[in-house]
Amino acid sequence: MVYIFFIQGEGRGHLTQALTLKEKLLARGHKIGAIVVGTKNINDLPSFFQEAFSNIRLEIVHSPKFRKDRHNQGINIWLSLWPVIKRSPRYLQEIKKIKNLVADIKPDALINFYEPLAGLYWRHHKERPLFCLGHQYFFTHPSFPIKSLSFFQRIALRSYNYLSAPAGAIKIGLSFTNEQDRPAKNLYIAPPLIRTVIKKEVPQDKGFILSYVLNHGYFSEIIHWCQNNPGRRVCCFGDKKNLGDLSLPLNLEINYLSGKKFIEALANCSALAATAGFETIAEAAYLGKPILMVPTKNHFEQSGNAADAKRAKLAISNIYFNLSLLDKQKTPSFSGQVAFKEWVDNYSDKIIKIIER
Repeated sequence: MVYIFFIQGEGRGHLTQALTLKEKLLARGHKIGAIVVGTKNINDLPSFFQEAFSNIRLEIVHSPKFRKDRHNQGINIWLSLWPVIKRSPRYLQEIKKIKNLVADIKPDALINFYEPLAGLYWRHHKERPLFCLGHQYFFTHPSFPIKSLSFFQRIALRSYNYLSAPAGAIKIGLSFTNEQDRPAKNLYIAPPLIRTVIKKEVPQDKGFILSYVLNHGYFSEIIHWCQNNPGRRVCCFGDKKNLGDLSLPLNLEINYLSGKKFIEALANCSALAATAGFETIAEAAYLGKPILMVPTKNHFEQSGNAADAKRAKLAISNIYFNLSLLDKQKTPSFSGQVAFKEWVDNYSDKIIKIIER
């Protein structure tokens, strides 16, 4: 069968999910006809993603994006809404581009990694099935701690889910725990997509804390902690181009996001402290690492990720990067990691079976 991928390009989580599903589909003899990524331009995509999809047709579309707050840490909701309204004619052009691409490729089905333009397109072109994949769809499951989200976050969640997965689409909710499917709601539960390269790693503890931040405004908190804890080594990944001439403490190393180098650091770190991206949490939990999550401010997806990881006993969370919390936690805070690894290993083909069926 032939598929087209639609991917929300913010962060690395949806890109990593697409990369892993691509491996699984190709291994089963299927084909990826094209990928459509919602981002500004191709240079915004990390090198590991571009290399993995170098031989597949790639289309870039301009889709709704979150705007950062003035501290470059969280999301400014109102600044995010205005460009969506202002650029609505542009989005109609992008949907037309998608229509032409689908007509050219003639795929058997569409697979959407939380890209809203895919949902908007499919509302009026339901000739083939749409599979919508993401942890966000698990947020509507009874097992998810929905009360952990504010009223406004719940509204934002429902709105974005509705945009990316219209009525009639098949939703695949990625979950940290094994939960019941809800066929009446077109909702099926599957484990996170852990990359083969992660599964092959042999985790070690080489005495440093690994950190990953979505927005560069969090660097100041990590720098401050390193200055107060000179005996602890921290290896951090993120967008360091905005650091300027800021002086870094000797025990802190900051790198641009590199797929190979990040995986090596994740396998060898003593613990992970990161903004609460779903894939980063899942990969660290699979390798048995203690995890501290700091959800990006006003980001309903990351707030939900943190609440769910805490429910599954995979991680702890905090509102800022106090890495000392990792030393104070006892084993029960991460006691769900064994069950999580079994869930991932024993049901790794469930997503493929849903799509093929």
